[in-house]
Order: sequence, then C-alpha cells, then structure tokens
Amino acid sequence: MKTTVLILAMLLSSICSAKDLNLMTLEELKTELVSRASKYTGLGDPDYKIQNELEPFVNRMIELNPQAPVKDRLPLLYGVWKQVWGPYEYRNDNRMVDPSIGVNEIYQVIDPDGFYYNVSPNYKKGNRKKERINYLKGQYRLSKTNPNGLDVKFRKFLGMSKRLVGRPIFDFVQEAETGTLPNQITIVPTFIVRLFFGGGTLVEVYTDETIRILYGSNNDEFKTKYLYVMVRASN
Repeated sequence: MKTTVLILAMLLSSICSAKDLNLMTLEELKTELVSRASKYTGLGDPDYKIQNELEPFVNRMIELNPQAPVKDRLPLLYGVWKQVWGPYEYRNDNRMVDPSIGVNEIYQVIDPDGFYYNVSPNYKKGNRKKERINYLKGQYRLSKTNPNGLDVKFRKFLGMSKRLVGRPIFDFVQEAETGTLPNQITIVPTFIVRLFFGGGTLVEVYTDETIRILYGSNNDEFKTKYLYVMVRASN
C-alpha cells in the first residue's frame, strides 16, 4: 500500500511539474534553470540525475525561442561565460569531480578570431594553498555535420603560478594569447597538447545575451554528452 501511494505521489509531482513548466514564460524558465543549476555547482552527475532534471527547462526554452544555426549566433557567443553547472572531470568519463579544479571560477572566453580559452583555478591535490590559474586554448570552427556544432582542437596550455589581485582571472586571456602572462608557467608543453589532447565538439543549443546552454563531447559519435549551463560573466 505504501509503495502504491509513493508511486502515485511521484506521478502527481511529475504531472504538476510538467504543467508548471508549460505555463512558465521564457524569463521564468531561464531564472529557474540557473537557480537549479546553481544548487548543483561543483557536484558530479554519474547517474545523469542532474542533467535529466535540467534538460526539460532547456527543451522548453528552445520551444519558446527557436534557435538559428550557430553560425548566425556567433556574435552572441563572443565574450566571457561562467559555468554554473557542467562537467568537472575532463580526464575520465565518470562524470565525477576533479578535486584540483576550482569549481566556482570556471570560465570560457570566446574570441571572434576563432579561438577560446578555458580558464579556471587549479589546486594541487585539492590543496587550496597551492593555487595556479590554468589557461587552455582551443581553436574552433563550424561543424560540417551539425548546424549547431563547433569543432574544437586544443592548441596550448599555459598558466599563472600565482593569482594577481585586482583583476578577474578571465581578464588575462589576451596575455595568455601573446605569451605574456604575469607569473607565466607552461602547464603542458605545446607539442604534447597538440599531439595528445585532441579536441571535441560543442553543440550550442541555446544562446542569448545572458545565458548559454550547450552540450560537449569528446567523441565524434556524440554518444556521451555533457550539459553545460553558463551565464554571461561580469567583472
């Protein structure tokens, strides 16, 4: 009897959630999505529960605001984006959290000249007293197979051995590009990055002035896709 009641309660909750979702405006959906994603900042998602919770909001946003192909949205993509929730482990496909990543300061800076930088603090073995700032450069081009896709190849991996006070870490991308970062160090030699880091595909499913939703994958078949919820960063 208790099991039956529980199942009925879950079904009713699902029905109510779907109804509420359909009644929400685009701005309400965006606000709710970011609010929910914020609660999961820094959390892994090995069983896809978080991604499955967030995706209905994304799908409804696209229904209300259909997106042009990414080539027509590129000007909206340029600039600095902060990750609210997304992947936190890049070396394994376990959807867990790399303890060395500063999960509250993950940025992607997209430049009109066809490159972008992933920027984040890194803490050796999770030790907050041993901080460096990572700048991983990727080059992107329009996908030939997906109208919303950007194909990415990683090109170099620099860093700052010490954070500079007074400027946000994403503000040093031009210095990273010219190789003039303060306290500059090489995280991984460029030839290794180009030979072994490979790349992947970013599928940009929703973009406007304030929010960016995409899926990332490191395989051509896109069998495993990772949802990113990002917002426009401010100084």
